[in-house]
This record gives sequence, structure tokens and C-alpha cells, in this order.
Amino acid sequence: MARRTVLLVVAIVVAALGAVLVGNYVHDVRQSALAKQQPTKILVAKKVIPAGTTGAAAANDGDLQQVTVPRDAVASSDVLSSIEPVANLVTNSPIFPGEQIMKVKFGKPGESTALSIPTAGTMAISLSFDDPTRVDGYVVPGSQVAVFLTTATGTRLLLPSVTVIAIGGRTLVPSSGQNAAQTQSDVVTFGVTESEAQKLIYGQTAGKLYLALLTKDSAVASLPATSSSNLFGS
Repeated sequence: MARRTVLLVVAIVVAALGAVLVGNYVHDVRQSALAKQQPTKILVAKKVIPAGTTGAAAANDGDLQQVTVPRDAVASSDVLSSIEPVANLVTNSPIFPGEQIMKVKFGKPGESTALSIPTAGTMAISLSFDDPTRVDGYVVPGSQVAVFLTTATGTRLLLPSVTVIAIGGRTLVPSSGQNAAQTQSDVVTFGVTESEAQKLIYGQTAGKLYLALLTKDSAVASLPATSSSNLFGS
């Protein structure tokens, strides 16, 4: 009888222990599932952010959007919920619409020498410009420029707006520690379509190209060519 009682007690204890272990497992699974579903705020890109853009500039231009997603939808622990940690850093490569903003995508200005073409379907082309024809060196990677062509018959707008993606060997905004040989290169690299590339190449062989630095408020119109016949006209 005593042996049977002991076995019964042991069975009850084992059953109770098993119930506790199963309960703990179910609780852990439930908590893990809830944690994965926990709403988390992150930043995503609203449009293409070109390489060389500072975090602050992307925020000021409205290129970023804060959204709430389940925690298990966050790409990595490197994803940002605020732009503050990278406000003064620049993008090392283009960031595309809907892409989560990660700290690893940013670096110090002038750190990267990797060439990034910011827009799908475009290509890179390099041409030489002396200082006056590239706005005395004020054109930098990331600049938007208009391109004018002067030939024997006159001067006219060739391209209303193209993106500069490199100056010499640098693809990001130059840093103060960058050496003079790198910052003073006369080679300008553009990200352009095939049609734009053809116009630039032919334009440099047919005459002289001039760059005009654009801002978001610049107005560019395709005016009739200016020549000796209308230089002093209205």
C-alpha cells in the first residue's frame, strides 16, 4: 500500500511539473509572438535619395517618412526611427523609395570613392571642364546643373537638368581633409540617359560646354539660340 501511495504521489508531482513546463512554454511562445507584433516606428524613403545627400538635407526636403510596422518587419537593429544620428553624415549609395533608413548607409563626407548611379536606367559619363565652365569649382557631387552649348552659330541650352555624380575620384561631397588634387579635378561625371549622353558627347566635340548650377528655385527655359544676329535684341 505504502509503495502504491508513493508511486501515486510521484505521478501527481510529475504531472504537475509537466503542466508547469508546458504552461511556461506556451507563455514564452505567446510572449515571443506578441513581441514580434509590437508596433515599432522607423524611417523609410519616400523617393530616391541620391548618394552624397546628408541626413539633414533628406529630412528637410521631405524625402523621409516615419511609419509604424511590426517589430519583425524591421530589417535590422540598424534601422533608424530618427534622422538625428546621421544628420551630418551623407549617404554612401542611393536609397530607393520604400527602403528602410539604416545607419550603415551613411558615412562621413568624402569617405567613399565608389561610383553610384542614382537613377535606374541611367548611365555614367565623364567630361573635362575647366573652372569657369563648371561654375569656378562650385559644382560638386550631387549638384543639379543645366548644360549650355556654344558653337560658331550661337549659344543655347543643351540639357535643362542633369545630376553630377562625381568630381574626379570623389563621389560624395568633399570633406575639409580631402587633398587638393582630388578636389580640383577638371573631370565631371554625370548620371544621364542614353539620349543625354549622346548630346553631351557630341556637344563637347562640336563646341564648348558650360555648366550652370541649379537650385530648387532655378528657372530654366529653352530659349532661342543667342548669336551675333540677336545678341543685342530684346
